[in-house]
Amino acid sequence: MNSGIRASPNLDVSAWTADGTTFAELSGELDIASAPGLREQLLGLLRPGSSRLVIDLSKVSFCDASGLAVLVSTGRRARLLGGFLRLAAVSPQADRVLHVTGLHRHLPISPTVHAAMVSSRGAQHGRTGAVAVGTRPARAALRRGSKPARQARVPGNSGDLRKAVTALLANGDAWRDADPRRRFTPALSAMSRACENSDTVALETAARSLMAVLARHPLTHSPAVAETATSLRRVLGPSRRRAVS
Repeated sequence: MNSGIRASPNLDVSAWTADGTTFAELSGELDIASAPGLREQLLGLLRPGSSRLVIDLSKVSFCDASGLAVLVSTGRRARLLGGFLRLAAVSPQADRVLHVTGLHRHLPISPTVHAAMVSSRGAQHGRTGAVAVGTRPARAALRRGSKPARQARVPGNSGDLRKAVTALLANGDAWRDADPRRRFTPALSAMSRACENSDTVALETAARSLMAVLARHPLTHSPAVAETATSLRRVLGPSRRRAVS
């Protein structure tokens, strides 16, 4: 099998099979906007007798917790079918979020695709003890998260920032529905106050705080949340897609 699929406008998936293991290369943005399409594509690669999956993350230019949640759930399905999921060649952007959420301790990771291939051959013959993907500790780490890595500030256009925040706040009900634990409420409230007071510095601080929470905690998918989160992220900093050719 050798196929190329567009999981979303900003994420492509290429998949092929070798020695009984399926390899999937993700290229683009692994985030809340691409999560539903990616979940469908990855689960479609798994079936009884073909449930060993290696995910190449070398071309992932942006990642958040909702994107990682897809990998966790896919790994759980793979194990139920008697296989496994392994990450390979993790990009710096994806690696940062793996560490922010603590999932680097629970998801098996190989430094290169070749190393993952060797490991998968060993697992096929019962010679390796891959860490369980989607186990209770892994899910707890994704829910709990840790302190976000400090991000370099990138001055944004205040008009574009206000426009993006206004659109996001207009969909506040969708954000609350997508976040039953209300972990985003403080940042949403801070953005609302900053808008009312026309405080651009406070507005940017609150917006970055919301993006930091999004990196640590997955949301229930909502088109409105995905669209407004992506718009705000693009205003706050340069597109990370340029980092990947």
